[in-house]
Amino acid sequence: MNVWLINPRTDDMISTELPGFVAKEVGCFPPLGLLYVAGAVRERTAHTVRIFDLAARDMTYAELAAHVSSDGPDIVGVTSTTHNLVEARRAAETVKQAAPGIPVCLGGPHVEAFADRALALPCFDSALRGESEYAFPAYLDALDNGESLTAVPGLIYRDGDTIRTNPPSPPINDLDGVPFPARDLIRAKDYSYVLGKRATFTTLLTTRGCPFRCIFCSTPHGGFRMRSPDSIVDEMEACLGYGSEEFHFIDDTFNVRPERVRLVSEAILRRGLKTQWSFRGRVDKVDRESLALAKQSGCGRIHYGIEAGTDEGLDALKKQITTAQAEAAIRMTREAGISSATYFIIGCPHERNRADVMRTIDFAVRVNPDFAMFNIMAIYPHTELFDMAVEQGLVPANFWDEFVENPTPDFRMRFWNASMDAEELTELLRLAYRTFYFRPSVVWRNLKQLGSAGELRHKAAAAIAMLTGGRR
Repeated sequence: MNVWLINPRTDDMISTELPGFVAKEVGCFPPLGLLYVAGAVRERTAHTVRIFDLAARDMTYAELAAHVSSDGPDIVGVTSTTHNLVEARRAAETVKQAAPGIPVCLGGPHVEAFADRALALPCFDSALRGESEYAFPAYLDALDNGESLTAVPGLIYRDGDTIRTNPPSPPINDLDGVPFPARDLIRAKDYSYVLGKRATFTTLLTTRGCPFRCIFCSTPHGGFRMRSPDSIVDEMEACLGYGSEEFHFIDDTFNVRPERVRLVSEAILRRGLKTQWSFRGRVDKVDRESLALAKQSGCGRIHYGIEAGTDEGLDALKKQITTAQAEAAIRMTREAGISSATYFIIGCPHERNRADVMRTIDFAVRVNPDFAMFNIMAIYPHTELFDMAVEQGLVPANFWDEFVENPTPDFRMRFWNASMDAEELTELLRLAYRTFYFRPSVVWRNLKQLGSAGELRHKAAAAIAMLTGGRR
């Protein structure tokens, strides 16, 4: 069969806690989920597979319809987060209008979050819940051979007027055995990152699941699994062959165990790979030895999710870290010659007024990381924060259900606004960016660290937007 996998456009993603004047300048990441599935399809079946990344290629739905009409896929898969369900629907409806008989399968984080409503939209004939590297090839073979679909794990499908739900797909325990993402199906030049230093970059995923339980995060808990250092560096080596020059590990927490950074760094050095890389990490899981090795092996930046500038706030968010650990990690990272990018949230439940928010902003200024990203506390589904919001009457219990059954572009995320309204929080968000970035020392530091004309363009655009409140 001729299999197409589609990453939708992002024009009408629902508003998030990330300010628009920043989000527009962050960059565009490869669709790793689709690339993993494509790699598995090629290794485990005889089907052909193509990827249409509408977001990266700026492909219109009219152009997609023309491709469908002329090239005729046998089945189409569409990936979606709940945030991008409006665009996933448009992509699926485009396929159905161009070729009504083509089955369309929905995948991605949205199906995991809302499995009971995954087929609420008639443009989708089926959906796959959970990790699909093995389930999707099994689904394709069952369709191609006219076999029963009841044995396909994680499959939700229409059977006449009935929606049938198979048992969930079990987590893949041997991550080293999963085929590498099929990066040859995309163009490296279509992807960028504002903090990147090299012309071409890609992302890597080395863990699945999360062992931590922050109250605001919707990442699935439990079932935490890791790839081996050799598997990780094998993939890096393969990416270098595709022309990627820089790597960003997008695991929620790459350094769940401190020795992991050391082991990966040593593997990179043994292979003699000349590259740059960065990762997302916890401030309580770094030490001088691992940082020194990371720097030696090409690590240029570590992203730390700190979130709050007081121990009271960190306890309320269940971060299981302290401000002293955060300050020490940033200091050690700087001393190792690695830049730090930090993340903070304003408008948290423990923040009752403007002065409370300023404590987080002041902490960010005091510890002085190379980069700071500030977000407003948004209420995601299936989180402890959402349950708290329902209990306090900030959102109705069916708030997300209505959207997933009828996704429309006018839907807006809800902020935690028990003490401050959205207007005040947005003003404080802009203040946070101006306070941190428009200090003379930071402006000069960022100018010295610019790696390319493209990076200068992105950062200048973001700075102008901050000054003008997001108006261009």
